[in-house]
Amino acid sequence: IPIEIGALFIVVAVVALGFAIWGLRTGGTRGEKILRVTAMVLCGLGLLVAGYIAWKALIVKEPFQCAGGGGGCAIVEQSKYARFLGIHMSVWGLIGYSMILGATLWKGDNARLAAFGLSLFGFTVTLVLRYLELWEINAACQWCWASAVLMTMLFVVSTCRLIKYYGTGDDDEAEPVPA
Repeated sequence: IPIEIGALFIVVAVVALGFAIWGLRTGGTRGEKILRVTAMVLCGLGLLVAGYIAWKALIVKEPFQCAGGGGGCAIVEQSKYARFLGIHMSVWGLIGYSMILGATLWKGDNARLAAFGLSLFGFTVTLVLRYLELWEINAACQWCWASAVLMTMLFVVSTCRLIKYYGTGDDDEAEPVPA
C-alpha cells in the first residue's frame, strides 16, 4: 500500500478515535450524539467504499485497479475468496454497513447493543479477510483495507457507546415539561 494511501487510513482512524474519546469524555446525551454521528459518518464512508467495489466488480466489470497503483486489488478480486455463498463480498459489506447504520440511527439500549454486536461481527469478518489477503492470496487491496479501517473504527465507536451509555435509558424519551 503506498505511503499516501496508508497515511490517509491513519488519519481517518486517528480522527475517528479522537471523536470516540470526545464522545466518551463529554458524557450525557451530547456525548452519545457525538458517538452516534461519528458512527454514521463511518458507515457512510463504508457504504461508499463497498458501493464503489460493488459497482466496479459487478456492474462495470472492468479490471479492478488500486488507487495508488499496483495489481493487488485485481488479484484479490479474482481470488476464490471474493465471494461468499455466491455473493460478492462488497454486497455483504453494503448489507453490514447498512445494518450498523440502522442500529446507529435507532436509539436506546437495544440499539447500542445491536450496533456493538454488528460491528463486532464486521470487525471479526474483517480480520479473517485481512488474514486471507496476506497469507492465502498474497496480495492486498487498498479498497478492502480502507473498509477494514472503517469497520475497525466502527467497532471502537460502538464499543465506546455501549460501555459509556448502556443502561442510561433511551435518549429519545421526552423530557418532562415544567409546569
